[in-house]
Amino acid sequence: MLRGPRAPSALADYNQNRFTGYGGSDIHLVPPQAPPKVSPLIARLQEELERLTESHRDFLARHEKTDRRILNRTPEGWAVAWRRWAITDLGDRAASVRDTFVIHRGESYGHRLFLDRQGQQLLAVQPGSPASPLRYARLSATTDLCDLYGPFARLSDNPTG
Repeated sequence: MLRGPRAPSALADYNQNRFTGYGGSDIHLVPPQAPPKVSPLIARLQEELERLTESHRDFLARHEKTDRRILNRTPEGWAVAWRRWAITDLGDRAASVRDTFVIHRGESYGHRLFLDRQGQQLLAVQPGSPASPLRYARLSATTDLCDLYGPFARLSDNPTG
């Protein structure tokens, strides 16, 4: 009696894979998946955010029912808020950060300026000025940090200009 082609048995496949070294896989030898790549700048912001959230936990817990706009104008709330916003807004575009000052009408405004790989400004934050109306700004390719302050503003590496 003739039969059609015989289907290979699962046991035969197992034995061939197991003992000849061909095919199959050992689960314990599969390397774990790599964690998602995060830029060092974002990683540093996340570490700062975790540290500040921990250190300001009592303050934030006492004021959890306070309106976020009011809370963000306190030094503690502002320290946490701008880092959250920066992590969200920068994504993987930011390559470096530098501290700079805008000199305008005799006043000095300290900013942390985030730059992309081409050196274009992405984001400007006044880290120590929670009450300032210009404390946080996303910058487009055509906007300069000085444009936020007016035509007579200039950038400087130190607060005295």
